[in-house]
Amino acid sequence: MLTNFFSTTKPVNSVFIILLFACYTVASYYTGNINNLNFGFSLWFLLLFGLVNFVNSRNGLTFDNSFFFLIFVILLGYFPSVLKIDNFFYSNLVLVIYLRRVYSLQSKKNVIKKLFDSGLWIGVSFLIEPFSIVFFPLTFLSITMYQHIDFRRLFTPILGSSVPLILYFTYLFWYNNTDEFLNLFTWSFTFDFTIYDALVNKLLLSFSGLLTFIALTLKSPKALAVKNLFRKSWILIFFHFITAILLVILVQNRTGSEILYLLFPSALIIANGFELFQKKWFADFILLLIFSGSILVYFL
Repeated sequence: MLTNFFSTTKPVNSVFIILLFACYTVASYYTGNINNLNFGFSLWFLLLFGLVNFVNSRNGLTFDNSFFFLIFVILLGYFPSVLKIDNFFYSNLVLVIYLRRVYSLQSKKNVIKKLFDSGLWIGVSFLIEPFSIVFFPLTFLSITMYQHIDFRRLFTPILGSSVPLILYFTYLFWYNNTDEFLNLFTWSFTFDFTIYDALVNKLLLSFSGLLTFIALTLKSPKALAVKNLFRKSWILIFFHFITAILLVILVQNRTGSEILYLLFPSALIIANGFELFQKKWFADFILLLIFSGSILVYFL
């Protein structure tokens, strides 16, 4: 029954999923996981939902159904610590806009503009979270996968990324505060993950990681066996996920909200794996199992 309901992209599906997110948000507020709720909070997350759904549907990263959006929201419910508007959220939002351009390179239209935009947005994300620059190689991987390589295509994203950096440096230079710009390139590495030591974090990180691994294992042979456009997209999704893991490892001043970087690629992978289940009762059982984890978090 659940599988049939979410196997379409009707507006009622989106309304139901947004209401589910509202339930997670209210539960997180009353359990003390988030400090305040306001209209701005809702708008920012609605913008994020619109962007991730646009990137997915426009580039055919999953089938035409609501499973990706549902799983993305359920994963948000797994980790109440991501339900906050901070630098990690802003950086993630900008990276989604950047990834919109990266995945859209599968089309031959306006390639140079897309490459310049991808560089521009990765530059903006770098100003918010310097370690997010690890996503930049995805641009060149996408060029390799979808386009033919030449000097103009390789140089354009570098040129685009320099624009926000030059503008920011000029602003700081005017106010005699260039040290702040130099600090963007002063990286320190402290691999302290004690923030994830809570039992519920270990359980849900392990469970979501296991789901992603199983989906990768199930989907990859089918996706890689056929030489089509999705085969290239699947490879790009895989490296998107690996890059997100690397970023979570590298970021400093962890608050738990950095896990948001992982949720977009994880939801794409899990949704693709979930779509392979042909028996409705088994798909319903797996979906209920995934959903139960988002309820468990509020009782541990």
